[in-house]
Amino acid sequence: MDSFDHLDQQLEENIGTNSPDEYLATSDTPAEALTVAASLTGETLRSLLRNRNFLPLWVGQLVSYIGDQFILIAVVTVLTIISRRPDGTTDVLPLALWGISVASPQILFGLISGVLVDKADRKWTMIVSDLVRAAVMFTFLLVERDPSRLWIIYLGMFIFGSAQMLFYPARASALTSIMGKRYLAGANALLEVGFVVALIFGSGAAGVLVEQLGENAAFAFNGVAFIFSALMIYLMRIPRRATESNSSNGSAMGTSFGQVLTELRAGLSYVWNTRSMRYIMGLSVLVSAALGAVTILVLDYLTQELNIGPSGFGAVIGILGVGVVVGGILIQRLSKFLTTNRLVALSMVMEAIAVGTFALNPPFIVVLLVTVLIGFSLIVSRAVLSTLTQAIPPEELRGRVQSVFNLVSQAPMAATLGLVGALVQLTSRPAVIIGFCGLLLLTAWFAANMLRGIDDAIYSDAY
Repeated sequence: MDSFDHLDQQLEENIGTNSPDEYLATSDTPAEALTVAASLTGETLRSLLRNRNFLPLWVGQLVSYIGDQFILIAVVTVLTIISRRPDGTTDVLPLALWGISVASPQILFGLISGVLVDKADRKWTMIVSDLVRAAVMFTFLLVERDPSRLWIIYLGMFIFGSAQMLFYPARASALTSIMGKRYLAGANALLEVGFVVALIFGSGAAGVLVEQLGENAAFAFNGVAFIFSALMIYLMRIPRRATESNSSNGSAMGTSFGQVLTELRAGLSYVWNTRSMRYIMGLSVLVSAALGAVTILVLDYLTQELNIGPSGFGAVIGILGVGVVVGGILIQRLSKFLTTNRLVALSMVMEAIAVGTFALNPPFIVVLLVTVLIGFSLIVSRAVLSTLTQAIPPEELRGRVQSVFNLVSQAPMAATLGLVGALVQLTSRPAVIIGFCGLLLLTAWFAANMLRGIDDAIYSDAY
């Protein structure tokens, strides 16, 4: 029995037999055993920032994240202007189509990308993905708020999503190769910090830039940001795997369709037959659907009820970043009292409270306050689930596992964007909000039960 089989067997024994408190009281591991949250110490983070392979990745991702805020504000602005009806209302369909165009590559061939990532050079996979996304950004300069050219955005975002589905599995697989399991949660947290910095500073700057210079300046900035990210990744040294050595002889390009399907089935079988991975993937579906609902409901409320423009979008996204900062501080504090499963459940309950507030038609200042709660939930769900899907699988399957994770993290969000947009028009916003608050509370219940014992199972060999 290999080490992962032991991990999953241990996790299965923990789940359903003991409560978290009973398990910790009877475990043979030390009282100070690591948890996903408790591993986020200052010493761990400082060590990562001295890692010559992680630091370029982090800096490149920081700039790329800032560029993403520019593109988010720019695209939302263009779609809002073009989809404005004569009576002053806004058609939510273009926003829904935008989300679908980003996520549809995952649905069509996202799983196959995991096979390629497991066989290819992870470093060059990330570099090429960045350069392709940079090219997409520059093509958006051709739109010029022309409704007949909206297809450029939809096609471009499809290509963007196709490149992205290769980038993130390759990045996740590389992370586990350049650092130990003990540092994995810290690496994901620092990447989230970069995301936070982009939210706080990039979103506000993006709103001002789009209002003053137009969306084309934002598109150009993001294109340059992806090129910079590619240069930073070029500076990294990522250990090669045995599968990469085999691929260097031409087998990667010459792999038959049958071989791809065989390896894909092996990856899917691993996820399905591993109880912990089934639980994590199922939870990710619920979290993704909930976040998609939150996104479209907040955007619809801001545009329809408060008539918020680009600078207002920037303020909301910026305050979301403040919530992520608060969440990052609270995570380590709460980890002393809550196991990871309870921490994730708490974050879902807090998001349900925040989303439920929109049913009361709050003023803009209240929207900003409840968005802090959404930010806290965001960092918990993103950091914890990402860490679990990277720490558990063996190296030769990480790309395929990450592709499955990306699929269950993107496809439900895209489907929810379209579904919620239609439900808001067919029924009412308060009714939809109440329904998805129920989904968030259900997600909290599943998290509390599905993730019991996960901390000790992962970190029992990290000493």
